Amino acid sequence: MSHRPGVRTATALLVAATSLIGTAALSACAAGSDTLTSQARTTTNTVSGAVGTIALRNVYVAGPAARGGDAQVVSAFFNGGTQEDQIIQVSSDAANGGVAPASSVLKPGGGVIYIANGSAPTLTGLNRELLVGQAIPVTFTFAKAGSVTLNVPVEPAAPGASAQPTVTTPPAQATAATSATPTPRAVASTDRAH
Repeated sequence: MSHRPGVRTATALLVAATSLIGTAALSACAAGSDTLTSQARTTTNTVSGAVGTIALRNVYVAGPAARGGDAQVVSAFFNGGTQEDQIIQVSSDAANGGVAPASSVLKPGGGVIYIANGSAPTLTGLNRELLVGQAIPVTFTFAKAGSVTLNVPVEPAAPGASAQPTVTTPPAQATAATSATPTPRAVASTDRAH
């Protein structure tokens, strides 16, 4: 079989061009909306923790927030125990006070999701400006589980933050089953405050 140099060169160029075009196309797909040229933000930085039977998930401070103002703490709390618990306080060295959410009771086997609609735990009287990208210590205190302090990021409130808070409760059958059998306890976070 004879090989012609012109055909081999043309074939090599065709393969190289196809490879280059494919690489450019895949790079464009992989860039997503987090590239420097895009203003879209597709992710939110959050932290998680636990104290006693309470698990805290997807926690962040809705910001930016001005000095002297208030900042809501977007969060989800889940009670893995067999007894009801309650959020009684939220505090931070970045604020002069804090307000527990109005619906602060955590039923056994259930949880509450707080969004930035005025019902979330709120830091009041901020003693400094909170900028997106910063993190501040926030302490959550529960009636039975105790306290836990997390280093919480400041992030813009995610889309849909104007809806009502979501309360999750187990069906009656699941509650009966939960109280009949021991429930594994959540591991306390290493950030636990005393």
